[in-house]
Amino acid sequence: MKLLTGIGTSFYVGVGRVRKIETDEDISKIKEGEIIVVSKASRDMLLHLQKAGGVITDYGGITSHVAIILRELKVPCIVGAKNATDILENGMIVTVDGKTGNVYGGFMEFESEKELFEIYNPATKIKVNLNVPEIAESAASYSDGVGSIRIENMIVRTLKHPQKLLEEGKLATTIADGVRIIADAFYPKPVWFRTFDIPTDELKRLKGGEIEPYEQNPLLGLRGIYKDLKTPDILEAEFEAIKCLIDEGYYNLGLKIPFVRDIKEYILSKKILKDTGLKPHKDIDVGVSVETPSLVCTFDEFIKEGIDFMTLGMSDLAMCALAVDRRGVRVAKHFNLMHPAVLKMVELVINKCNQNGIESCICGYAGGDPEIVKKLVKYGISCISTNPDQILKIRKTVYDVENGIILKGFKK
Repeated sequence: MKLLTGIGTSFYVGVGRVRKIETDEDISKIKEGEIIVVSKASRDMLLHLQKAGGVITDYGGITSHVAIILRELKVPCIVGAKNATDILENGMIVTVDGKTGNVYGGFMEFESEKELFEIYNPATKIKVNLNVPEIAESAASYSDGVGSIRIENMIVRTLKHPQKLLEEGKLATTIADGVRIIADAFYPKPVWFRTFDIPTDELKRLKGGEIEPYEQNPLLGLRGIYKDLKTPDILEAEFEAIKCLIDEGYYNLGLKIPFVRDIKEYILSKKILKDTGLKPHKDIDVGVSVETPSLVCTFDEFIKEGIDFMTLGMSDLAMCALAVDRRGVRVAKHFNLMHPAVLKMVELVINKCNQNGIESCICGYAGGDPEIVKKLVKYGISCISTNPDQILKIRKTVYDVENGIILKGFKK
């Protein structure tokens, strides 16, 4: 019997007993294989959620960082179920279908999809997004590099605020140790490293997080490179971690600046990088993540300043362009990555990159959506960076689109 429906975030299915999380103490009591039901999941819970048999939340969207990381860890997850905490009770046995978003009472058997074993080799590069260093080795042989290392998870797993780790002298080392595993697994393939982009509400839950301000909408608040520039000692530690790895011989690293609102933020970031002993565009490739309409509208300034690559963060770009909180359940129907306004901005920056010999890449949730990927390949994007469990499927999708373009050209 179907008990409720939310938004499925993966193809995985889990069965287990319900454990409702209502207090911080409940989180530490999570047992292997339990189905965790919580009003809202945050990154600091991931250390415990990764052993769950499934996760169900009342709030949140398919592009939330927790949903993305759980998918990477192959934990079935359903978000935005609205009233799961009211309907489900502790001890109930339920089945979580991460594909449909349905939650069933009792044990339900599903016929699993056949694995796609054939490997296709399209002209467009196929890279991978990584949050968890431990799975890097298994993903390396099937991808052309890493489009985005989200180092936030390496920090959150310590359960300490970056400032706390900095005071303990452990911030740069924690980052370097995590990134090294990935850079080593993929060497000499390119690995792009993203500086911190953690909303304040997620940082507040970490030890030392009381220094963070309260914000009603953290996704449009103090985050991305703007936040790091306000705490330059933390940004310097991130750059020191990169320098340490380059000094060790990992020349396959690239630096990506996230959630840029203004060219001044990019210029200042490069100055701080240079001050730590790394020459931008010489010692290391430097690029930007296109996530704000302001960056799209001033993209020529970034090209003039110098960028080695560009990645698209379509979830944030859609949120900013459509004035829709991408974590908001009540406005979820208005959050549309395929909205004409979003696609026009995406096509614009891809064209400018192609005209100037700059590599372009899609990262995040959109890189695993076949319909979006098809559009981007037709726009001429250089690279698709997708989730680890989607690499083979996206390889085939891109291969088919490229062949279709070639055949269409012959028929003219």
